[in-house]
Amino acid sequence: MNKVRRMTAIALVLVAMPVSLATASSSLSGTYTTTVSNAGNLNGTYKITFSPGHFTLVAPFGITGHGTYSLSGSKITVHGPSSSCTAAGTYEVKQSHTSLTFKRIKDPCERWKILTAHTLKKI
Repeated sequence: MNKVRRMTAIALVLVAMPVSLATASSSLSGTYTTTVSNAGNLNGTYKITFSPGHFTLVAPFGITGHGTYSLSGSKITVHGPSSSCTAAGTYEVKQSHTSLTFKRIKDPCERWKILTAHTLKKI
């Protein structure tokens, strides 16, 4: 009887593992920073905090914005953080333990100047 329970527990853990791994890989988490110096009036230091499906951007001059994102493999689609452009932006994103790198696929908004200017470093 104990052997059956043990085997059942092991089977449940093995079944749950791919689901938890997929969930973990479908979100970014942490706070990242970058300093933009080649985008004119957008120059300055930015801090972006990602939580599952959401992000907060703290921009120069105390400006804070909120947005959402979704991940599909290495493709990220972002909405926000500004109401001045409501179109979605699509990027290729590479994540490591210490950084994020964005490559614009399509984005009509100026947020690409911030996201693609430099690698964002995790703080």
